[in-house]
Order: sequence, then C-alpha cells, then structure tokens
Amino acid sequence: MDWPALPDGSVDWMTVFQAPKTGLIAQIEQATTAAQLKACFSVIIEALFSRKNDSEIRATYHKVADELFGDETDDSALDAQKTKLRMVMMRLMNDRMQRSRAHIAVKAGKGTAADEARLAAVDPLAALQV
Repeated sequence: MDWPALPDGSVDWMTVFQAPKTGLIAQIEQATTAAQLKACFSVIIEALFSRKNDSEIRATYHKVADELFGDETDDSALDAQKTKLRMVMMRLMNDRMQRSRAHIAVKAGKGTAADEARLAAVDPLAALQV
C-alpha cells in the first residue's frame, strides 16, 4: 500500500487516519452493520501491520476485534463499537506519528534515548486501553 508522504519522505499519518473520505477513521464511520465494521477493522489491521515481523501484533489485534464483536450480528451496539474503534485509531495514529518523528531523529543522528526506546518498544495493546 502506498501511504501519503510528508515533504521529508515520512508517512503522513494524519492523512492516512483522518482524511475525510478516504482515511481509516472515515472507513470505520462508513460501516452500517457490525459485520461490516468488523471486516473493515480487520482490513485496517492487515494494512497497518503488514510486515512479516508484525504477525504477532496482527494476531493480538484480531483477538481484540473478536472480543469486541464476538460472533454476534447484533447491530444495536454499532455506535458504541465505532466509538471504541475511533479511540483505538486515534491512539494508533498518535503512536505512528511519534514513532515516525523518533525514526527521523535517530536517522539524522539527533535522536535521544527516549527516541531509541520508542522505536524499540512493541506494545500492541497500548493503543487498545479504551
């Protein structure tokens, strides 16, 4: 997947997540059933965590999706599910933006110990504390 880029060449995570018609959050908002919402979130998980080494993180997010949606096709909780997923997506966006800034700083030789730690940290559930 080709992500929109900023002038420095890094991914424009704000656009990826928040573009009004094409952003990941807009895609969540367009779902009209719980089944569509779950499928949409599944596609987003696969897109955001597409590297070979991301398989454990993908599995964690899919497990969380299964827990959030279960096997129910009841659409009465759709608004609440969208709200939870919006919060998850905002946290993921913020994490991606911070990691991107840290990567640029480290690559330029201006990174701090905190930047190095951010890049080394792998906590897939951090964004799911909703």
